[in-house]
Amino acid sequence: MRKTKISILCLLCMVVLLLFSSHLPLASANTECPCDDLDYCIEWVDEGSISVQWGQVETVAINGEVYTFRADDFDEDLNAALISIERDGIVRKEFLFLTGSSDRRWLEWDNEVAVVIADITLDGYKTPSVKLELYSRGRPSLEIEFEASEETVQGVDVSSEQYAPGEEKQIDVTIKNTGDAWIENVILEIDTDEMRVRSRGDFEYRDGILKENLGCLAVDDSIEMNFTVVAPEWDGVTSPYDLVYYINATANGYDIKENDYQFTGSLELGCTDPDIEVVMELTTDEFNMTSWYVNNLDINTASYSSSDYEIRDAEEFTFLRTRIFNTGLYTLSNIDVDFPEISEDLVIAESYESGDYSTMEDNGQYYLGLKLVAIKSGDYSFDEVVVQTSFFGENLSWKSGSESLKVHGPHIVLDKKLTRSDSDYTVSLDISNDGDRAAWINLVDTIPDELDYVSGSLEKSLEGSDLPLSEWDLSTTVVNGTQTVSVTGVLLPPGSSLSMSYEFSSDEIPDLPAAICKFKSIWNYEGEAQSSYYVGGVEVKQYWKPLNGGWVTEADITENSTVAVPITVVEDEPEIVNLPEDDAEDEFNSVDDEMPDTSDVVLEVETESSTSFLSKIISPIINIFDKAQQLVSNIFKGALSGVSSVFGIAEGAAVDAVENYLYAVVIGIALVVFLLVYTLISK
Repeated sequence: MRKTKISILCLLCMVVLLLFSSHLPLASANTECPCDDLDYCIEWVDEGSISVQWGQVETVAINGEVYTFRADDFDEDLNAALISIERDGIVRKEFLFLTGSSDRRWLEWDNEVAVVIADITLDGYKTPSVKLELYSRGRPSLEIEFEASEETVQGVDVSSEQYAPGEEKQIDVTIKNTGDAWIENVILEIDTDEMRVRSRGDFEYRDGILKENLGCLAVDDSIEMNFTVVAPEWDGVTSPYDLVYYINATANGYDIKENDYQFTGSLELGCTDPDIEVVMELTTDEFNMTSWYVNNLDINTASYSSSDYEIRDAEEFTFLRTRIFNTGLYTLSNIDVDFPEISEDLVIAESYESGDYSTMEDNGQYYLGLKLVAIKSGDYSFDEVVVQTSFFGENLSWKSGSESLKVHGPHIVLDKKLTRSDSDYTVSLDISNDGDRAAWINLVDTIPDELDYVSGSLEKSLEGSDLPLSEWDLSTTVVNGTQTVSVTGVLLPPGSSLSMSYEFSSDEIPDLPAAICKFKSIWNYEGEAQSSYYVGGVEVKQYWKPLNGGWVTEADITENSTVAVPITVVEDEPEIVNLPEDDAEDEFNSVDDEMPDTSDVVLEVETESSTSFLSKIISPIINIFDKAQQLVSNIFKGALSGVSSVFGIAEGAAVDAVENYLYAVVIGIALVVFLLVYTLISK
């Protein structure tokens, strides 16, 4: 008895499903066009006209078929003509009349071609000709157009022809009948390739294909639909240029003669281009010279990994900042950066670095800040920062703008020249201010005791100069036989120069010390300039290199080649610069050992949001549902293999029911499936 009830219940379930399936086509009955009578509903297309003279033929190709027309005869009143039409060896003859009912004026061939008599005329020889208007049966034509959305992902503009890995993109599809006749039972199928469908819109989605029955499309009718896809994540190995995704659409339909038509359309989505933004800037593009000094550091307590010294008391300076941003969506490796050269007259007092430019992930950043102080006034320029890399065979390059810097202040240059005439010698001292600010100068030169100074020669050299002698504070002193000449309290404007000389005699080629010119300007800037000195009458030039010990010769520079801190990061132990302690502490007469306030130096590292918060939530939920669906599938396939086909039928019916808004039927299907599963398990 129990088995009989179970059998009846199963039979009832199957009947309900069959009845439901038999009624599904009713929901899509509107997919056919209302007018499908070949006698009345053909949409004819004008193919022009021909004139056929009595006894002659005219050949015309219509829709790929060749038709031959001949006027075989005319009636005496010229109101009718006997027309012969031949196609593929088959001949049809029929009288067409200019007057009378419309059905006597035209003929059609297999509902493909229609011929209408329009006029009968006579030429000069009274030979009649008939004018025939030709028509062909209109055919449908579907145009499928895709339009993808535009997005901004992590600051990157993604065009309608591009995709962003792991991000959504809405696709709008428009299907328009651009032909000359209606088309019915139009089935649109869209293959999204490897892109995952996130939202299907009004489509049915099954087996990776979006599908929709568009029904009947009359001439010029169009339907717009949309769906959302997600591009696959980048694996970091495959070239993004090779990852091109295609969305292909196929539309099938039937015309009035039930001929099958197929139309296609596609959309191609490529990757975005890698992009790097390079910014170089100066915090100020001009400042004034101020006094500063070099303080040696113990190598074990060095504040900066790239140097073993500190610059103290530099009141005015600038920061040269370089920022490199990976503003694309792909990780870039093997990046080379060409930084601008720093003039040897600018000293890198401090350096700040953040990040690694050699490999930069998407949204990665690199920062380099250099604090620059000046050795002398003048104009300085910084060329572009150039960033280069090779990305899967594509050589890419970006660069920043250039910058220029102006440093104000005096620049005192002191030259000492020695000339000889027998045992008499002349020393010429030339002082010039090559800067753009004035300075007060104090000049001191020493004449060794073994030399015989020519008294009054210094004063004589100043006669006739631009500056009256009375305005010079000129003095000569002798200490232990060594004579010192000095000039103090002279203002040297920018671009000006002064010259003076003195004489002495010596039986031997003399050694002469360097002349020293101390100067002072506004903005707390003071220092000294030194001339060349002479050894055995040979000039030894000096250069101002504060990082090499102050005033040094070319030989000193060669022995101690460290001049300035390089821009690039020094990974090895830095070379130790041994500066004399006395010079380091006494430079510019400053004894301030405190570090300058750098609280205004801000290391700016900008960040941008990466993956949206919503996508982080949705992605795990989608994975959970996918796993749950697979788990249920595996359980039913293993325990109840016969139920899978029932679930397939139920699923298809449910989807079609939802598409046609048959919500009540969906509930019925759910109940039937539940009863069926319960029955089979009980059994």
